[in-house]
Amino acid sequence: MALPLMAVVSMLAACGGGDGASTPVTPVASATAAGKAVDGYLNGASALCDTNNNGVADAGEAVATTDAQGNFTFAPACSSTIVVSGGSSVDTGLPFKGTLKARAGSIVATPLTSLMVNAGMTAAQIASALGLPAGTDISMTDPMSNADLHKKTLAMQQIIQQVTDTLGALAQDSSPATIQAIYSQVAKAVATTLIAADPSAKLIDGGNSVSASLVSGIVQQSAANIAAASDVSLTAAKAGLGGFSANSVAALISGAIASQAEALTKTSDAGLLSLTGSLQSNPTIANAASGLAALLTGGVANKVDLTILGSALKQLSAADSGNDAAASAAMSSAIATQAQLAGVPAPAVVIGSWSQPTNYLAILNDSIEINGNVYTLKQFLSGVTLPRKPASTDTLSFAYKVIGSPIPRNAGGVMTTTVSLGVELTDTGNSGLVLQFIVDQAELSLDGNKQLSVSIPAGAKMYVFGKASGIAGANLTLTKISDNQFIQVVNNKLTVNTGIVLVHLLSQLQGQSSALLSNLKNLSGTFNTKFVVSNLNVRSETDKTGVKGLSVTVTGSGQPAVNGLGILGILTIP
Repeated sequence: MALPLMAVVSMLAACGGGDGASTPVTPVASATAAGKAVDGYLNGASALCDTNNNGVADAGEAVATTDAQGNFTFAPACSSTIVVSGGSSVDTGLPFKGTLKARAGSIVATPLTSLMVNAGMTAAQIASALGLPAGTDISMTDPMSNADLHKKTLAMQQIIQQVTDTLGALAQDSSPATIQAIYSQVAKAVATTLIAADPSAKLIDGGNSVSASLVSGIVQQSAANIAAASDVSLTAAKAGLGGFSANSVAALISGAIASQAEALTKTSDAGLLSLTGSLQSNPTIANAASGLAALLTGGVANKVDLTILGSALKQLSAADSGNDAAASAAMSSAIATQAQLAGVPAPAVVIGSWSQPTNYLAILNDSIEINGNVYTLKQFLSGVTLPRKPASTDTLSFAYKVIGSPIPRNAGGVMTTTVSLGVELTDTGNSGLVLQFIVDQAELSLDGNKQLSVSIPAGAKMYVFGKASGIAGANLTLTKISDNQFIQVVNNKLTVNTGIVLVHLLSQLQGQSSALLSNLKNLSGTFNTKFVVSNLNVRSETDKTGVKGLSVTVTGSGQPAVNGLGILGILTIP
């Protein structure tokens, strides 16, 4: 009820109760008790009440987790900037890689409300720049309830994310922390560019056309923001982007990005969801920039004309273009011409591969192995039955194929990253049994021979929640989990010894709930099952729908969540 009540109060206040000649003004509320995170609704995202405005969750600051409709609540109400990160879009199933912000009093956090926080744009300025009706208050309107606003919100997200991904590709650092930091600088660049533009220049005009010129300005301002940023998360990106000409990058990608955003503003309501998923998962622009990096450097900027390359990329990046033969031919010819003008070898690129993802771990043969029995991801999604009850020897395995460089290099040049792992089992029957596990730290590394290794650092913890019908839930935080060898990687096959985990859990649970302990010792039933990993680009090898953006949140106050890519399945235990 909170959202409609707040909207009604704001509308009544805006009317003012005075004479009809007064100008309606929407007041700025002092706090937000409830709101929604929207880029498509974000499920499993973290909504932070950022009392010190540093953008990160500090001790004592409230953090709420969004549900499947993007809802979050603060108690007491939040009187500071709201910062949303993580989670995945319920529309597309894709992870949200950026950051949304909203002022205190807002009932939504969206890519548009971020403009108000990042550079102080008013609702009226944003409405004007995006061709929205006068009086539209983006901080008090759920975009999902307004078709025009929804399309333009997604168009803005497309612009910000494509610029972000391209700059990350050029910097050769697409780690989640770097991408999120770049995203923030791009979002600020949007606001700065729109404020500086002539008021008559619209990013989205009355005919829903998107200005490639203003997108170009956003690209260039984004590069300037990153170069000037003090954020340590951008140290590697600043070094990686330092040799590129912002003008050249903008000339190559701006038309393509504007065209994608315009496709969203002009599509039918019925086609919006499909188009959004297609465009948000399309890496063509970033891959093209990475492949043509030699033509984008500052050293050759005054020798090349990227107009034809930009036009060809615009066609190649369209959602339904596929391997457009004419655009590919135009691109190949232009690459050779511009390389000759620049005095550099023509970049060796495979244009047809630009639409394919790069730098990820592919789940080999789209399969999962449980206790030595192999099932495809489709079989697991439909439901598999274990031949026996859980035992201390139980294992769960995934074999991976390394594509590109899915793990970024640290300052020492070592490819390593910290990931979190989440598992959730929910009984579909009458027991009401729910089990949630999160390992908050696992160090995943990749050597020069593309062999993975994993280790659990000494300070890692496992958070556990369990409940059943009529039984009080039990929360546990298990330490010293590095002493239990429950996870290993051999020949790029990651195996989790779930039996060891269960035995360790049972040994710790006895003091909390003997009734729940009994349920776990005699575990049986059919369970909806979820496995999630954070900070890692994991895909199925051939099945595009095998891996989704998912979230596991341990129930209980202040407990962590794992947002990332994972798989869903149904597991029956006899």
